Amino acid sequence: MRLEKYNIYQAIIAICFTCLLACSKMDDNYDDFIKDGEIVYIAKVDSARAYPGNARMDLSMLLTADPRISKVKVLWDAGGQSDSTEKDVQRTADVDTVRFSFNKLAEGTYTFYIYTYDKAGHRSVKSDVIGTVYGEKYIAQLVNRAIKSGTYDDIAKTATVKWFGVGTDVIGEEFIYDDVFGATRKQFNKHEGAPDSVTVLPDFKKGNKFQFRTLYKPAPNAIDTFYSNYENRQVP
Repeated sequence: MRLEKYNIYQAIIAICFTCLLACSKMDDNYDDFIKDGEIVYIAKVDSARAYPGNARMDLSMLLTADPRISKVKVLWDAGGQSDSTEKDVQRTADVDTVRFSFNKLAEGTYTFYIYTYDKAGHRSVKSDVIGTVYGEKYIAQLVNRAIKSGTYDDIAKTATVKWFGVGTDVIGEEFIYDDVFGATRKQFNKHEGAPDSVTVLPDFKKGNKFQFRTLYKPAPNAIDTFYSNYENRQVP
């Protein structure tokens, strides 16, 4: 019985000794962690958004807290290439908006990493946003909206174009034609909500051709409109 108690006491002593060593090691690690002073974090940006474009990209973000913020830095990478830029900011009492514009970017998908800094160099934790830059590859695969039929009204002097349906990235059509007065007209049909199924070209000269192309926005918040190639069609 005494031997069993002795073994239990030994086990308890061993456990306590192990705990003491572990705590001592943690204290040493913590001391190393704060040996240069306590880490200070600055508030990060809020609501970061990417706005895609043609060989370019815009970013916007909000500063909703922390009046110490004095600088915003953006780093990005795509296809193994990386770069960075930064902008000084002046905080106000309200929510502040910070914008960046990036031009001459290669076509592809980018990840943008965003940090804020104070004047002492303290940095926020990372925010990130992903955006796609469009270019020649995207433009090359754009096609014109399919025409169902075209008719001419002799009395009204109008040409009517009837369309097939279209995807949500199509925002309109552009027409060029010579009217009955010999003038060249350019007409835009921009979709407001659902795309029109019929387009009317006024003062159209019978037997003439018209040119048209289709307008695209690859994303609702895209900063550029993209165009397919012109196509010639003749109205009977």
